[in-house]
Order: sequence, then structure tokens, then C-alpha cells
Amino acid sequence: MYQKNRLLLPFLTDEDLDRIEATAHRLLAEVGIELRHARAQEMLHGLGCQVSGGRTLIPGDVVRWALDNVTPGVEFPRPDGRPGFTLGDGRVRFHNGGGQPFILDLHTGQRRLATLQDVADSTRLLDALPNVDQITPLVGPQDVPPAMIFVEATAAMLLNTDKPVSASAVDRPDDVPYLVEMAAARCGGREALRARPSMQVSVSPVSPLRFTADVAGAILAVAESGLPFHSLPAPSLGATGPVTLAGCLAQQHAEVLASLVLAAAARPGVPVVYCSRIGPIDPRTATSAWGGPEVGISGACAAQLAHRLGLPCDSYGLATSSPTVDAQHAYERLSNALVPALAGVDLLSGMGMAGNLAGGYEIAVIDDELVSLIKHIVAGVEVNDTTLAYDVMREVIPAGGAFVGALHTARQMRKGALWIPAISARGADAPAVMERARARAREILGRPHTKALPEDVDRHLDEILKRARRELMGS
Repeated sequence: MYQKNRLLLPFLTDEDLDRIEATAHRLLAEVGIELRHARAQEMLHGLGCQVSGGRTLIPGDVVRWALDNVTPGVEFPRPDGRPGFTLGDGRVRFHNGGGQPFILDLHTGQRRLATLQDVADSTRLLDALPNVDQITPLVGPQDVPPAMIFVEATAAMLLNTDKPVSASAVDRPDDVPYLVEMAAARCGGREALRARPSMQVSVSPVSPLRFTADVAGAILAVAESGLPFHSLPAPSLGATGPVTLAGCLAQQHAEVLASLVLAAAARPGVPVVYCSRIGPIDPRTATSAWGGPEVGISGACAAQLAHRLGLPCDSYGLATSSPTVDAQHAYERLSNALVPALAGVDLLSGMGMAGNLAGGYEIAVIDDELVSLIKHIVAGVEVNDTTLAYDVMREVIPAGGAFVGALHTARQMRKGALWIPAISARGADAPAVMERARARAREILGRPHTKALPEDVDRHLDEILKRARRELMGS
């Protein structure tokens, strides 16, 4: 059974949560969703939903039925089916952001279009970074036909990691069968995939409360495939959602609930994760302002709402509006990740995102350092006889007070009593952090590739790609 993480930083009271939930239910029952998918409409009609003014109204009893017919998506196996991690053990996990069309070149530092090789290289880098718990394709390769970006990126990721994986957000149902085939090929076949679904898949409804034919079709396809489904709405404060956090949280909650109704109707028992991607805009320019503190606050609040439903929560956190790695980049990313982490969120996204629709090798290395710091903070303070160290103090203090040579000190240091950075400077005349991060990325990518797949798996993935090119591109 899923056990929510400790709530160290609550933003919402029980009354606040009640009112947000009630508003979300009213939205679904009285305003409804725009649903442009005939089979999905038939399925919801069969559950008792009605259509009024072209919108599908979802009553509270249908929402409650859906919540009874989904399961918390807590298992995150490795691509080959071996155990990865399980949510609900009191730890927050981190994964990179994904699907960006640009990359910061590792050698020039310049922003350029991302390639399929960047997907492979960035996956290898993320695989080697110890604080990346799950991987999704960091970039969407722009050197392949648009119809193949999703499938090609997923294959390149699977070829270069054995960490738990997630596909980039699916925006059409046509890609899902190939994704399922690749996941099955990687983990040993359809039966193995059914036993341990080894790839997470997200779908984003269009805010506010719109489910296009492609979006609804993708939700049904993912749920029916047997893969875990992540509902990933992304309303913008003051643009595609209310400018107030309470209102936007209520709308996002309604969008998640509507997604879960569709997923449960397609396959009762489907594993699900509640996701939050609320983003602010700058009212002076009407552009996205992902570095705003509302990102972290909304993620913290979403975790409280998700945990009320008994579901794990994935929120965006490592976010910035800065176009470069500077002080702004640091304080925005730290605050937006630390706040939801302290609020008990289960998964945090955004590692490796450089802003301006770009991923960055050096950014991933810096974020790995930042995440290790956040994990150390969230772990809190362990109080027991060993950590209180009375016997050690009784022995050391009368003998001169030098704890550095005590066996207790060495043992506790090995257990992580102090945070030890990997690239942060703690001395004079150290190179700038970007230089240190770039050097580490180059060193990692210069190592021999040790995650090569067995020949039969590699060959099977190649066959799936060739067929996808024929069928998706009509050639």
C-alpha cells in the first residue's frame, strides 16, 4: 500500500483542501470537459455522464467510481524488469525534464537544435549521475522527421540506460503501440511487461478542461496498454487557468480527475500518478515565467491534494526563467525544488533543463549536485542513541575534546552525517561551477559505454523503429 511522504511544510489547511476539492467537483459536474473523442464519450455516457452544450458533465459519483478503480502508481522498475524504486518509503525521487527542442552544446556552450545523438549522450550522462532516479528523453531530436521524434527518442533512451524510465509526454495515440513494443522488447516480452510495467507514460490534457481527440485517444491507449499513466495538466496562471493559485489548483485538480475517469473507464485498476505543472506568466510580457515561486508552491499544494486521494504526486520543481547559469538560475531552481520536497512530493521534475526550451549537459551535472543537497535537507535529523552520541562525548571530552579521531566520527561520516559535494567549490582559486560541471560531463561521456543491450534486444528495437518509420511516415 502507498504511504505518503512526511509533510514538513504544509501550505493548505484541511478546510482549504476541502474547498479546492469541492470546486474541482463542481467544475466537472456543472461546467464539464470538452471531449472530442467518440469512443471516450460513449464510455463516459455508460458511466452516467451527460452532455450539455457540447460539454461532457462528470458527476461526483463517477469521479468517486474512478478513484476506486485506479491504483497508486508506486512501482518504478528498471527497463529490463528488475526492481528500481518504490514510492512511499519516505524519500523524494528526482527525474529530468524532457522533450526540449534545443540543447546547450557541451563544447561551445551555445544553444543549438537537439539531435538524436544528444538524446543518447544525455541519457548516458543522466544514467551516470547518482541523484537522477528516473530518466526521460531530455531533448526531442530535431534531425529526425517530426512524426518520429517521440518514438526515436524513446528508443535512444532505452539503448543507453538501465535506470527506471518514462517516455516524453504522449500527444497522440498513434505512438503508443510502438512504445509498448519497445518496452516489451527491453524487458523480455509482453508477459514480462504485463507482470512489471517498466515504462511510465504521461499525457497532458489541454487547459482549461479540454480533451482533444488525440489527447483522449492517447489516455485510452496508454491505459489499455497496461503501462502506468501519469496525468500531466499544465495550466498557466492567468492564461489557461485562473491567476490565483487556489483557482488554478482547483482547475488542475479537475483536469487530473477527468483524466483518471477516462483511464479507469479504459482499464479499471490502471496504475496512476497525479502530476502538477502549473506555471506562472509575467503580466508585463505575457510570457511564461517558470522561475516564479508559484511553481514550487503549486507543487507543494498539489502533493497535499494528491495524497488526500491516496495517490503519489509528481511536480515540476527545478525551474528557472534565467537564460544563463547565474545567481538567478540558482535561487529560482533551489526554491522551486526545495519547497515541494519539504511538502512531501514523491517525484520532482526538471533536472537538466536550461530554460528557453533547452536542455543542458552541464545543467544536469549542476542539478545532480543541487538534488543531493535537497535530499540531505529533506532527510531531516535522525535522533537515537547512536546519533545523540552521549557515550562518545563522555569519552572524548575529558580526553581533550578531539572528535576527529573517534571511531564514531568515521562511521557516521560514511553514513552521510555531513553533506559532501561532488563539484561545489570549498577552496580558493577553484574554476567556475560551469567549468567544473562541463569537465565532469565530458569525463563521464568519455568513459566506455557499458549499458549496451544484448544483440537480440538491440535488433528487435531496430525492427520496431523501421516499422514505425514505414507506418507513421507512410513510407
